[in-house]
Parts: sequence; structure tokens; C-alpha cells
Amino acid sequence: MKKHLLLLLSVILVAMSLSACGGGNKNAGGNASNSPDASGGNSGTNTPVVEEVADPFAKFDEPTEISVGRGIDPNYKFDGTDTSEDNVYTRWLKDKYNIVVKHAWEAANGTDYQQKVSLAISSNDLPDAMIVNETQLRQMVKAGQLADLKEVYEKYASPALKAVYDSNPGLLDSVTFDGKLYALPETTLPSAPLTWIRKDWLDQLGLEPPKTLEDIEKIAQAFIDNKMGGENTIGIVGTQQGGTLYSTFLNSTDHWYNFSSIFFANGAYPGIWVKDADGNAVYGSITPETKETLALMRDWYAKGILDKELGVRKSTGEVVASGQTGIFFGPWWSAYNNIPDNIKNDPKANWRAYAAPLDASGKFNSNSATGSSYLVVSKNYKHPETVIKMTTLHQWGKDEEYQTLTAGKQMTSQEVPLFLILGAGDQLEYAVNSLRDYLAGKMTLEDFDNNNYGWAYEMANHALNVKKDPMDNYDIEYWDQETDAGFFTHLYAHLNGGSAFVDADINWVRSIATAQTKTMESRWTNLKKLEDETFLKIIMGSADLDSFDTFVEKWKEQGGDKITEEVNELK
Repeated sequence: MKKHLLLLLSVILVAMSLSACGGGNKNAGGNASNSPDASGGNSGTNTPVVEEVADPFAKFDEPTEISVGRGIDPNYKFDGTDTSEDNVYTRWLKDKYNIVVKHAWEAANGTDYQQKVSLAISSNDLPDAMIVNETQLRQMVKAGQLADLKEVYEKYASPALKAVYDSNPGLLDSVTFDGKLYALPETTLPSAPLTWIRKDWLDQLGLEPPKTLEDIEKIAQAFIDNKMGGENTIGIVGTQQGGTLYSTFLNSTDHWYNFSSIFFANGAYPGIWVKDADGNAVYGSITPETKETLALMRDWYAKGILDKELGVRKSTGEVVASGQTGIFFGPWWSAYNNIPDNIKNDPKANWRAYAAPLDASGKFNSNSATGSSYLVVSKNYKHPETVIKMTTLHQWGKDEEYQTLTAGKQMTSQEVPLFLILGAGDQLEYAVNSLRDYLAGKMTLEDFDNNNYGWAYEMANHALNVKKDPMDNYDIEYWDQETDAGFFTHLYAHLNGGSAFVDADINWVRSIATAQTKTMESRWTNLKKLEDETFLKIIMGSADLDSFDTFVEKWKEQGGDKITEEVNELK
């Protein structure tokens, strides 16, 4: 299920030019092996004029070599005799732009790649450029190993590339130290865990949509008591085998079928690094608020409100598709998966998304999505402008010649060197708001910015085939699912989940650390296993609530205190 979902997300990312890693593993260098060629667009944001600007699409006068450290997927199938170093994309760079890509070394995506990067840093033997994580970036900045990209960025970055970063406020600031720009960061897919509920069930029972945790508990109990999903109705479905209880600093956008929402509404942020009352870093999983939330979930589980097969169920998605449950937590794009299957089985299944539950002060909380990949350049490389040019060409250099060369073949992170996913920060907001205005008669197709927001324009071309009056009501009975079936799910997801997300006033909490520190490399797997097993046992009642305190003690003793020191250094 997770592989299927990640593949689905990669398709969404290509279509919308939003930022996320479309194939799964977001380890350093691990732009997933099946991550597609995600072409971004100019958001239309004005960029500062500099005195000297080079043509970002001009060919170098002489062959210009760049030696890169490369993460590869050993199982990836290339065409013919192509390799990650020599393929249709790298040959295009060489023939058209005089950019000659060589591999200083290769390593399998994930742990092998991270170890290779760490070795390069510690031995001060860097390739000209490579993809690193945040911890590695900061290590290299501290060691004085990186080139300052500020000047070549201003000179060689295309207006479209600058507009992408301008539309993601603060992103370049996060990689600027003492006025020097040391990396190009990836952008991230916006995500917060919404509450998805069968509104047709709410209507049948005369219930209002939820605002608080108490509301959600009452609704779930009512669904169970009235057997809305049959004899074995599940109140709230969530984590399955191999899933997570909540998103983490390493998987910040993983809000799919887990319980992040419950923790956030209690002011708890397990899995990420937050500031305590004194401004120091603390791991959210060891705070009193997390213990309080586990107590609540333990109570819900005992009452039968939470799925009794939590953590052991093979497929949560099958429960949703079958109509056995009416509540789950997930991001705005949840309508792309399992919900359409449920609607096919039950055309009256009216899933709606809500920015809930709120905390005691009425705020809707979420962790902030954080990028984990950064493109860096060695200070010893004589042509850092090559990296800026390659980034621009990957996103906006696809002319007719390129289209002919790559016809029938999607270029992935395995063909594209220094693969970095970029997308304007306001793509989703523009798509949702423009579609709503179009359906309301406030915009025409000609009013759409097709150059910079092509996916919104494409959806608008199909919107009137899919949406029925009243145009501002997104209940399932006001959709035509048959006439233009290929676009029903796209529009349903954007106008249903997307509207709820865009309209929400979200209190974002960003993790202090977004990648592993040195001690984590050897200790984090065991610490996370201790955490997951303890929390699941507490929720399911097989361990006392006080076992949380024992967990905290063990966590600190087994490396947690040392890791906290390292995270405080990042802060």
C-alpha cells in the first residue's frame, strides 16, 4: 500500500510541480530511484535585478566537467547500455550545453550513500557537487568546505528558479550563513493532517462536523453505536503494519493514516525536535504532553473507538475502501487513494476533510514540512556556475530537442545528476483559489496563468465536466464521476481536501533537526524501536502508562542525552 501511495504521490508532484520526493526514501542522495522528472514553474514573483546576469540557457564555450557523488538504485533498469553516468539525459547536457558529468563515486541510495558522504566530509575529499542532508550541510559549513553560491546564483539562476525560491519564503535564508549561500535546498510538499469523515453518516445522525478531540470521540462512538459501517464498524482507523503512529523529523509529511492529529491537538509533538520553556531543544516524544496523549489514546482503544487491530492490520486502506470506517486522519491529497474505491462501492459515501481537531486554545496545529536534501558545491570546484545552470536546465530547459530525445521515457533521479525537486510554494493555493473563482464565474480560462500554473489551468479545462451545481458545495452528490472520470479525482481532491487545507489557519511547528546527527547514525534505530514498541503497548493496554517514564529514562541513557546535545548545537 505504501509503495502504491508513494508512486501516486510522484504523479501528483509532477502534475503540480510541488515539492516532495516522489518515490519514498528521502535520505541524502536518495531522491527516490523512481522520482520522476518534476518540472517546476515560475510563480510570477518578481526577482531583484542584478548588474550582470548571464543567459542561464547558453552553452558553455568549452566542455566543462563536473565530478559528482551519486546516489543510485542498484535495481533500476536503464534503457539498453545506458548507465547513471552515461544516458540520454547526460548526453543531452554534453551535446547541447558542453556540460560533461563524471562520477567521483557511486553508492546505493540510503545508508550506503549517507556513509559515503560522511566519509567524504571527514576525509576532506569532496566531489565537485553532491546531495547532502541538513546535518551534513552544517558539518561542511563549519569545516569551511563549501563554495559560496550567492554570486553565481544571482548571475546564472533563471528568473523562474529565483521565483521558485522567492515563493518559498525563508528557504534560502535557512542555507545562508554569515551572508554566504552554501546550498540549493529542495522545496517541500505542503502537508498537515486533516480529519476525513463520512459526512453522509454525520447527516444521517444529525451530527455537526468536529472541532475538538471530544467531538471526534463522540462522533466515532455514534458511528459505532449506530453500526454505520455494519456490525463491525471501526470508529477511527489508523496505523497499519509497518506504519507510523505519527510523522517524524525524518518523514515530516507522513500524515497518512496515523495519529499525528491527536497529538498535535494536545500540544504534543512526538517524533520532532521542539524548544522547551527555556528555549532548549527537547525531543517531543519524551514530553508530558505526549504522555497525556498516550493516556487519551489508551482510553479510546479500551472503549473500542480506535481500531482494535491498530498496528497489526495488513491494510488500513482496505477498511476505508470497504466502508467499514467513517474517520481517519490524513493530508489534503488523501482523496486520491482508497476514497475513490469506497465511492465506487457506495456512491453515497461523502468523505469531507476538516481542519480539526483544534487544541484547547482553538488553534489547529501541525508540524512543518521540512526538506531533507541540499545541493552543495565544493569550494575547490572552479565552475560552481555549472551547478546553477544544471538546476535551471533540469527544470526549464526542456525544448523540442529534449522532448524528441526523451520521447516515451520519463527521466528520473537515476538519469538526472544532482536531482533536486523544486516547486513554487503557492502552487496548491493558486490551484484551489483559481478553480473556485472559475467555478463561481469570477475567472475565465483566459485569466489563468498557464505558463506558471499549468496544472491549475489543465484542471479548469475539465472542471465543468466534473462539478455540478452548486459549485461551492463539495458533497459527493454534486459531482459527475463518469463524464470525465480521469479528472474527477484530481478536482475532488483539490476542491475538497485542498480547500480545507488552504483555508485553514495552521499553527506550524518546525523541527529543530531535520536529519540525523552523528550519534543518531549508530543509536537512532534502536531508540526509535524502543519508542514505537513502548507507545504501541501503552495504547493497546499491554503496558502501564507509567512505562512511559521508564522509556524516557532508557531513551536518555541509551544515547538520547548525547543526541539532544548535538541537536542543541544545530539550534
